[in-house]
Amino acid sequence: MQQIRGFIWFENKGFDDVRSEFKDFSLDSVELALFKSITMGDSKISQPGVFITGRVDDGYSSKDVVNLFRERVGLERGLKGCDVSIESEDTMKSMVKGTPKGNYIGIMINPPYDLENIYALASRIADSIKAHDIFVRTIESRDDKPLVCIDLITHQEPERAGDEAGQLVSSEGMKTEKLTLISLTGP
Repeated sequence: MQQIRGFIWFENKGFDDVRSEFKDFSLDSVELALFKSITMGDSKISQPGVFITGRVDDGYSSKDVVNLFRERVGLERGLKGCDVSIESEDTMKSMVKGTPKGNYIGIMINPPYDLENIYALASRIADSIKAHDIFVRTIESRDDKPLVCIDLITHQEPERAGDEAGQLVSSEGMKTEKLTLISLTGP
């Protein structure tokens, strides 16, 4: 079994449609949360989706999982509307395992960085914003160097917690690519 973490949003689908499709859904040791919209940097995407965390069979790729979820809601296969990391393709570390409910804050950091420093920074940010779930993963690449994402889930107000997290990253001399904010609810 390998770790998986990320989110998928579904174009032209309503929140109730997504909720009904994933109400009794099960995939290996995966936990799901739902969302109505997502903010990535300066863009708000008003489409519902699922947040995925847990473990899947070693035979899956991130593309396989995205296709499985897209087909479940009746959409074409393809890597669109997603940010999914899987252990066979990305560096992943769960630092504190909590429930996938609350406000998700994803902080994307540009290279150069040292992963050990990122882990320490993630812990400081989590303490500052009282996060109950902390996860670090590499994601898409820029100039053949992967960005790193610090995933945090907290019950604090997301914009304020996101601003505080961004300031801590800047104080370490690192540059953020963008901030992702999602309000997560149960299926």
